[in-house]
Order: sequence, then structure tokens, then C-alpha cells
Amino acid sequence: PPPPLQRGQSRLSYRPTRRHYLAATQSNAPTNSPVLILPVDAHFYRRGFNPDLTWPNNDEAVERPVESENTEDVPVTIPPLSNEPLRMSLPLCPISVPHLISLPLLLLFGLGLERDVEQLPYRLLPASVVAEFPAPAAMAEIFAKFPEEQFERYYMHIKGFWGNILALGLKNERIVQIVSTAWNVATEARRIRQRQPVAPAQRR
Repeated sequence: PPPPLQRGQSRLSYRPTRRHYLAATQSNAPTNSPVLILPVDAHFYRRGFNPDLTWPNNDEAVERPVESENTEDVPVTIPPLSNEPLRMSLPLCPISVPHLISLPLLLLFGLGLERDVEQLPYRLLPASVVAEFPAPAAMAEIFAKFPEEQFERYYMHIKGFWGNILALGLKNERIVQIVSTAWNVATEARRIRQRQPVAPAQRR
């Protein structure tokens, strides 16, 4: 049985992990821009990306495999109610990327949390464009017909996603291939639009 609790303590069940937190910023953003905090497993990150990041020491050392379903009951002292803000110390790893908004999606696939990578094209391009795969020319022709605002939103998202892949050194070759194809389609669609202005089309 677990040891008895002392006065003022509660019991918390937790599973030790290799969890760290990326403190992500956008490389071209002002210095006072908000920081995006993303929890990651350091082992999964090293497996999926260039492992050059310097990870801080994590006091919650791994005592069993991450896949274990076992938990430990840890006595935690609950402080009395106070007007002072609660402060926490997290093992942060600063990181700068070209496109902050698309970083969570890249980590979702790059860390292997989402294993069906064939769904990624639908997160990068409109479904009507993906439907023409694997014909890049046809994909670009359809994509070029989208309204300006919608086209630019997709284009900048793909551009940023591809930039993040190059910056972080993604190792998954299939994901790199998918995003490279999407980026080539997007750049060709932009060239088509520049050669011949396109009338606004209905949202697809």
C-alpha cells in the first residue's frame, strides 16, 4: 500500500515521461511576439527530426518505457489558498521556425502521432486539387482557379510548412515527398495565375 499522506498533501497519479516543451517563435517575428509552448517527447523528436536541439535536464527521469501503462502515486503538497499566481517550472527548449502556425501540424505527423501520412495532403491543399493526384499539372490548373484570398491562404500555409521541414530536418521521407509535391503544385499554380489573371471562382 502507498505510504500515508501527511497533512496538507494530496495524491497525484502520473506516469514519468521524456516530455519536454518547445518554446517556439517565428524567425521573422518581433522580439516581443508571443511564444507557442508545445509539449513533445524528446525521444520521438530525435527520432523524427534533426536531433541538434539542446534539451534541458528533466528532473522527471524516465524509470520505465513511455509505452508502459503503469502509473505512480506521488504525494503532492497543496499550498494554502493565496492571491499569488501559481508558478511552474517546465523543461523548455527554445526553437525558432519560419512558420509558427503550421508547426503543430508538422509535429503531429513528424513525431508519428498521426500515422496515416496519406491524410496530410488534405491538410495542405483543397480536396478538389488533391483529387487530381498524381497529376501535378492538373492539380496546378485547378488550384490556380481559386479566388485570390483563398489561394494565398493555402499558398502561404504550404510555403511555411515546407520551410519548417527544411529548418527542422524532418527525417520521414514520405512526408517530405508529399509536401514537396504540394509546394511544387502551389508554385506552378502561382505561375499560371501570374501569366493569366483568373476570374474569381466559387469556393471549393
